[in-house]
Amino acid sequence: MFREIKKNKLLPAVTVTDVHSALLVAEALLEGGINVMEITFRTSATAEAIRAIARELPEMKVGAGTILSPDQLSAAQEAGAQFGLSPGLNKQVVEKAQEHEFPFIPGVSTPSDIELALTYGHKMLKLFPVSDLGGENYIGSLEGPYKHTGVRFLVMGGVNLSNLKSYLESDMVTAAGGSWLTPSDLIREKKFKQITAIVRESVILAEQG
Repeated sequence: MFREIKKNKLLPAVTVTDVHSALLVAEALLEGGINVMEITFRTSATAEAIRAIARELPEMKVGAGTILSPDQLSAAQEAGAQFGLSPGLNKQVVEKAQEHEFPFIPGVSTPSDIELALTYGHKMLKLFPVSDLGGENYIGSLEGPYKHTGVRFLVMGGVNLSNLKSYLESDMVTAAGGSWLTPSDLIREKKFKQITAIVRESVILAEQG
């Protein structure tokens, strides 16, 4: 499943409050050239949104984000999520994912987090919040001690059109994600064509990175 993230180089982090909007966002992403997305566990509509996308738009690879507990991970998998992510590294969540053979990307922010993730066998890691941590300079500092381990980052937190290309130019970065691809105000205002336009612009930049 991570192949799709690596192939797209982009992972939209989508927060929705209703299933219908989730489907329209997924369609806007597909039209813009991205076939992978995460629905964040930040509203009561998350599980049903995942279920609807998995059922009605099978060409979209849908995952669950902001997984903070084993129960949320189980709910995500039961809804049809094909992968999961978290902002941090919760041992209980990681172990639950391994128990259920559920593709999972834990979040890291420090060398200690990275080393703990490695003890669990995770090498695809969400570096969050990357911009607040120091952006490209921080990633460069991590390259020396960790590049040889096979660790690669999905960078999230402060990524946008202005810095996307520079992040993707790093050998340590596999993909970049975030809500800039599907701004909540555009979802709320049902401006899905504008979301498609942002996605298309991002896809072009990603191809150059």
